[in-house]
Amino acid sequence: MSFLEKMRAIKLIVLDVDGVLTDGSIIYGGGDLEIKAFNVQDGFGITLAQHAGLKFGILTGRVSDTVARRVKELHFDYYESGHFYKKDALMGMISDAKLIRDEVLYMGDDILDLVCQPCVGLFVAPGNARERVKSSADWVTKASGGQGAVREMIDTLLEAQGTLKENEDYRPL
Repeated sequence: MSFLEKMRAIKLIVLDVDGVLTDGSIIYGGGDLEIKAFNVQDGFGITLAQHAGLKFGILTGRVSDTVARRVKELHFDYYESGHFYKKDALMGMISDAKLIRDEVLYMGDDILDLVCQPCVGLFVAPGNARERVKSSADWVTKASGGQGAVREMIDTLLEAQGTLKENEDYRPL
């Protein structure tokens, strides 16, 4: 299957958080305050893809109220946190969505994400990923995590699927 054919088959996108949806920084304030910066263009890209019929999941090793809030705001279909070993949770998402591996894209930046690669049709790394992850990835974005990597991946994917509609009147789902 060619790379373009693989892109056209994708129905579910599963994302790591730190280093993918964020630049990997975590800022602690007083008490339990945790601050993460999310890229608004990544968020709108997720909305574009949802309007095109794609489903989304978050799979992260950390448990964070900040991430849970972002998941709720963007209406993710799946949210799994606290998974140091991610493969089982990913397989659960794929099974629940009634998909096969070729219909799933996973985006991760660190070696913990590599266990997901054999479970998906496309494994994508942001430009800031660890070298070992980038060398194993099917595709490495030019942009870094938290700096538009997710949007770059989504725009390219939607273009390949023929569903990138830039002039549509988008409304919340």
